[in-house]
Amino acid sequence: MPDRWTGLQPDERPYAGTAWFYAEYRDRPSSAFAELLARRLGWTRADRILDFGAGPAQVSLQLAPFVGEVIAMDPEPDMLAEGRKRAAAARVGNVSFVVGGSEELGSLIPDLGIVKGATISQTLHWVRDQDELLRDLDRLLDPDHGAVALIGFVKDPDPNRVWLDRPPWNLVEPILQRYLTGVPEGPHPRGRHDPFPDVLRRSAFAELELLTHGYESVIKPSADAAIGYHYTLSNVLARLGDRRPGFEAEARAALDGADSSPIRVHLVDSALVAKRRLS
Repeated sequence: MPDRWTGLQPDERPYAGTAWFYAEYRDRPSSAFAELLARRLGWTRADRILDFGAGPAQVSLQLAPFVGEVIAMDPEPDMLAEGRKRAAAARVGNVSFVVGGSEELGSLIPDLGIVKGATISQTLHWVRDQDELLRDLDRLLDPDHGAVALIGFVKDPDPNRVWLDRPPWNLVEPILQRYLTGVPEGPHPRGRHDPFPDVLRRSAFAELELLTHGYESVIKPSADAAIGYHYTLSNVLARLGDRRPGFEAEARAALDGADSSPIRVHLVDSALVAKRRLS
């Protein structure tokens, strides 16, 4: 029987083994944006929210100071295990962890209880039936004020590509692709879903608003980060298999002597916020 919300078999888990790299090298919203989102949606320390498809809980940990409880839910147990470690290290005690995805959410609603809102980031494109997911969220979320926020809806610039597309860091990707030549790509939902605004508009959460926050940030490039980011991508570690040491050696050789000076960039955090229809 499939045991993942994408319907994948256990040996087809696209993010198996990626949890530490994901927590280290994937972008996350700033604390200022987390506070802005919570304030805009009226979330307080009295409220509980769901972080659906939470991965290693990067977004959960950013939102935790502004709400009473964050339920971090993900189908990959390794991701949640990493999230628990990070929460413990940060002494964050109001994040709980639930293994499961869209296929399990409906049956878990009685146990989860009513929540004030839900965040979804880097996840919705993996859900096979997005309309059903939103119907389940309609049952789960506060009937008067519940809202869904798609975190990272706009990536302009992409916080990772803003430096990985620059020489010499852009040498890593073609080296990786060469090592993956002839290896099946693995499961991916590419191109199978409607635009997210269209999906939301036909749900109970049809009132849409784009929330953004621009700020200056400093990125510290390194060979570890350049390689590690690529390990956060679906199926990459599984596809590399025993080719991984060779890839890493060649990538590090290509980056030997690269300028690792901090790069100052302007970033934009964003969320497509979907509220219930006004009566």
